[in-house]
Amino acid sequence: MNTYESICKELDVLTVSYFDKLNEYNQQWTQAGESLQKGFVDLAHAKYTMGPRTISRFSYDERMKALLQVEIDDQDMITKKKATEPEEIVSEKEGLKKRNKEIVSEKEGLKKRNKEPDEKEAMKLDDAKKAKKRTGDPLYWFGLFVSPSLRQSQGHFKSATELLIIQVNRVRELQQMEKRYEDLQQQKIASQLEKTTIKDEE
Repeated sequence: MNTYESICKELDVLTVSYFDKLNEYNQQWTQAGESLQKGFVDLAHAKYTMGPRTISRFSYDERMKALLQVEIDDQDMITKKKATEPEEIVSEKEGLKKRNKEIVSEKEGLKKRNKEPDEKEAMKLDDAKKAKKRTGDPLYWFGLFVSPSLRQSQGHFKSATELLIIQVNRVRELQQMEKRYEDLQQQKIASQLEKTTIKDEE
């Protein structure tokens, strides 16, 4: 197989691959759009059930940090960065419980040391620890018991964000393929001219 034929073959393979990736690109855009749409619908429903004042910019934690981070490599490709554990936010009430080693009986007015917490108290402490970990989730900025619609909305937005990261990389791949296609076209023309020149000389 001569140079001209090999270039033509590579162009054919590249064209098929390009349209396959373009088809995936369009499908993922549709999926991302649907996820965003569902996210906004669920968010609107959560505002309706929980109240517009509960879900507003006034509920945002000013110490917020992104749970999803990305890295860009030398090829301008984006990858998800390993998520860091969110800081645990302990409420004032829970902090007082943790520091208080004595349980005061309101009825009897007696103090007793809690050296060996019983099973129920151990379960309460375990639940408190789990609650602290959950507070790292931005959902709990809006209350301990959030609307299921708000949780679903968060899931849809997460899904859409991850799809958009894939789409950015897909655009980069398509651009590289387009550039390669143009280079091959130039090589094809040059090879064809060279072939024609040789025939004329003969």
